[in-house]
Amino acid sequence: MGFPTDKGPTKSGMDTNNDEESKGRRDLFRFACNNSLSTIRWVKMRDEPRMRKSERGIVLAVVLIAIAIVTTLVVDLIYFTQVDIQIASNIKDDIKARYIAKSGIYVAAGTIKKRPLEELTTVASFLGEQSGSSQGRWVINVPYFPIGDGLVSITVVDERSKINLNALVSQTTNRVDQQVLTELKELFRMLGVDGKKSSLFISSLINWLDRPIEGSSVENDQDPSGADAQFYASLENPYSIKNGPLDSVEEIRLIYGMDKEFFEKIKDFVTVYPKDKRINLSTAPKVVIMAALKGASVSSFTRQTGYASGGNLIPDDTAEQIADAILEARKDNPIVDRKRANEIVKSIDPTLQITAGLAGVVLSSGQSDVFSIRSIGSLGEEDSTLRIIDAVIRKDSRKVEIISWKE
Repeated sequence: MGFPTDKGPTKSGMDTNNDEESKGRRDLFRFACNNSLSTIRWVKMRDEPRMRKSERGIVLAVVLIAIAIVTTLVVDLIYFTQVDIQIASNIKDDIKARYIAKSGIYVAAGTIKKRPLEELTTVASFLGEQSGSSQGRWVINVPYFPIGDGLVSITVVDERSKINLNALVSQTTNRVDQQVLTELKELFRMLGVDGKKSSLFISSLINWLDRPIEGSSVENDQDPSGADAQFYASLENPYSIKNGPLDSVEEIRLIYGMDKEFFEKIKDFVTVYPKDKRINLSTAPKVVIMAALKGASVSSFTRQTGYASGGNLIPDDTAEQIADAILEARKDNPIVDRKRANEIVKSIDPTLQITAGLAGVVLSSGQSDVFSIRSIGSLGEEDSTLRIIDAVIRKDSRKVEIISWKE
């Protein structure tokens, strides 16, 4: 039988103590862990709303930026779409206005072809739109009237009522026509153009119109007072001299001696479209009639040789009396042919011997064959699209030919 001793705890007792100690440590660790997890959960729960709020702010900013970008794109799209629509609308309106203007040209051309000048003059008088009637200017000005979906305005001018610049130099003989030379000098003088400026331009115009000497490369600058080919070639922006007929009145702006003021004074009294120099006294304004009478009084010697004979031209007061008488006669009968013109001249001054001269400068029939037409097409609304077409037509007994067209 054994007895307890004092040698210390047994192995079994030591194991028991160790288990209890381990259990205590585990409990303590478990307690600490539980407390730590609770603390972490509390911290997480405390910080979670703040983090979500921050995230929401970032998302909101991104959304706002995206909305701004999309809005900008949409606004730009709407703007450019509206611009495209407006452009398309303008193109459509422009096409409509152009065809309305073209219709005006064809209406006027058809009327001119079918109607003699006296009937056209009656139309002009009926409309009461003969501008410059005090000076005898023959113009048919038809105000806006409906055509298709819009309105059209038509203006008709007789190109035979003007002095033909191209007739200054004969394209057949290459000689200067002394009657036309006199007409231009007198016309420019009566329109108030400075004499030196007038002479310089006319000399340069002669050189512009005349043809080169046949079989030679040398320019036929027959008037040394005017600008020659070398002058135009030496300009800062050089160009060639024409050496041929003018294609339009505006072309004279290229000729040395011409300036804007000069051009504005003469542009309505000169032309380039008739085939010869003859003027229609039925439609010419007073100043052109007077210039034509001056040209008619150039002596036969001068007309035939091209050299001045020293003979005097019709005095201004006599030319004015005859011109006034012609304008007065047109009120009763709008056609003033060559025969009637001679009768009027004799009634003013029986001593004048210009019958042969009149034959060279006046249309024998009093009927014109070349007209310019301006047609303005509009859609009929305020500030609407306008299209302007300028055309020149030549007619004969069979047809009407368009010889110039500008839009």
